[in-house]
Amino acid sequence: MSKTVKLDWDEAKEIADILTNTENTDEDYSITENALAEKWGIDIDTFHEIANGIFQMIDFGISPLTQTPFVGISKGNMWLAKKEVNQQFIHALINWTTEGEDIPEQSKGFVRTITSGGKPEFDITISRPKSDVKVMS
Repeated sequence: MSKTVKLDWDEAKEIADILTNTENTDEDYSITENALAEKWGIDIDTFHEIANGIFQMIDFGISPLTQTPFVGISKGNMWLAKKEVNQQFIHALINWTTEGEDIPEQSKGFVRTITSGGKPEFDITISRPKSDVKVMS
């Protein structure tokens, strides 16, 4: 995730509403502000600043020793908090690559191209293994 991505006000309000268990169907910032003041004694500007700071620290990485993917909060090259995302990450990647379609047996699979600056940078291919291939662990 780019560290320059900022949490917008509507996203911060929605997060605050969930964390304070506030029903806010009117999208009224004063309801959210009152809930934050009651629960934590802070205003919505302070909450937005804190949430945005944490949001910019969210990172994804793969352990060089175990090849385990993690998502969490980092500072530089150091995890402050992390969570293993093996199955979640793999399923999300497959779903993104296949656009939610099943991969039929004996198909060539799916290719998804990642672009940078409007130019192709990488191709990700998802396919089923051939049935006669043995897997080594």
